[in-house]
Amino acid sequence: MYTFLLIILSFAGQGKNSFSDDLNNYLMKNLSGKFEDYKYEVLQMPKSYDKIEFLKTDDFNLSRNMVYIPVKIFQKNSRVIESILSVKLKIFKKVMVASKDILTRQQLDDKDFCLKKKDVSLINGIPLTSFKSINNLRSTEFIKAGEILTKEMVEPVPIIKAGDPVTAKYIESNVLITFNALSHQDGALGDVITIITKDKKLYKAKIIDAKNVIIIE
Repeated sequence: MYTFLLIILSFAGQGKNSFSDDLNNYLMKNLSGKFEDYKYEVLQMPKSYDKIEFLKTDDFNLSRNMVYIPVKIFQKNSRVIESILSVKLKIFKKVMVASKDILTRQQLDDKDFCLKKKDVSLINGIPLTSFKSINNLRSTEFIKAGEILTKEMVEPVPIIKAGDPVTAKYIESNVLITFNALSHQDGALGDVITIITKDKKLYKAKIIDAKNVIIIE
């Protein structure tokens, strides 16, 4: 069930219920199914009007926690003004929240997170929303307890680490050349990493499993 917080300075002619219903319907149409819940506050309502008509109701101009709605304002003196209605939003969603501090490059564990309904309107990044979404991931930065986990804070856990021995394969036409090398950096499945041979030659190689790479250049 959606929760609404509406601050309106004055209602006349059109009536509070009519305007509230129009605004509620507009927001529900554009937000329903995308978030768990939301609250809103209308900023700078006109002090005196007979009616407010919503324009371009198929457009939804959401910028972080603000929605800008084109409207036509019918004033009591019969003057009609086209304006923008500014609506401040709080958008709530069930997201992964750290229950303890997570160190940089620490592998994520289910027990270190919980699902909570939080305001995500001002989040920088894409919040993760399930325990499944953190499988085989590690942090790319320090994450404080209580912080919302986003896609930008994580990366796949490397299956090859810097210094690990690997078998490198180079294929040209029907010729396969295999040689031993050391990984020069961490990498997950499918990543391209630098490897180094015993004679200090560097190659770019794609990881195909925890022990094998294919030379690409």
